[in-house]
Amino acid sequence: MDEPAAPLVPEAAAPRRTLRILSWNICELRGDLGALVAAIGDIAPDILLVQEAPRLVLPQTRLDWFARRIGRRVLVGGRFGRGLAILATDEVARQLVRSGMHRVSQRITDGKSTYPRGVAAVRLSTGPGAELVVSCIHFALQEDNRIVHARHVQELVRGAGAPVVVGGDLNEVGSGAARTLLGQAARDTGDDAHGGTFPARRPQRRIDALYATPDVRVLGARTLTESASVPAERFREASDHLPVLLEIEVPAF
Repeated sequence: MDEPAAPLVPEAAAPRRTLRILSWNICELRGDLGALVAAIGDIAPDILLVQEAPRLVLPQTRLDWFARRIGRRVLVGGRFGRGLAILATDEVARQLVRSGMHRVSQRITDGKSTYPRGVAAVRLSTGPGAELVVSCIHFALQEDNRIVHARHVQELVRGAGAPVVVGGDLNEVGSGAARTLLGQAARDTGDDAHGGTFPARRPQRRIDALYATPDVRVLGARTLTESASVPAERFREASDHLPVLLEIEVPAF
């Protein structure tokens, strides 16, 4: 007589972890540096996307110094960084597959359109056969240049071959033309009705945001106005922008 089949036992769910991604325009470290460092320490992001990183005077030295102050490693940025940088904890840095930085062409119309624009990105291993791409951007002040940049990012997101988180200082609200294009490739994790980011002292517009492709499991996103050791009145002196925080779930690594 055949033995009865053993009952099926479901495999244990693969372990997961929360990844905290913070995006902050740090105004080339011209704000209250003590507040900036303390706030980042309180927030404890796994990954920090930086816009307006030190660019003109000893950019690599100053960025490396800042990274040491906040206990992070520079994955991309510094010299030739176009004002962008991605920093991470040692744990995340060990998952780095590759990193890259490249320029995005802009039409020069005035002095404000000469700021170099680009895309900084890292590809991380998040488990066997699993990867995540995280990208930092800073759109221009001119709408036509923002649209060119958004189309460029749109193509990169669609060709990434992995889940993508992309964000930064986008210099327009969610309904803007460039962000509408970006939204065709990834979803805005925030809401213009809540969480203005600029100007930091009296935030009226949410021009800083993080986007995620549909295959990213988003746990939450919000604009930060204070931290455990930095009260709101000092927090807003750290930069002229407020930071945005995104929490996602990824395979444990």
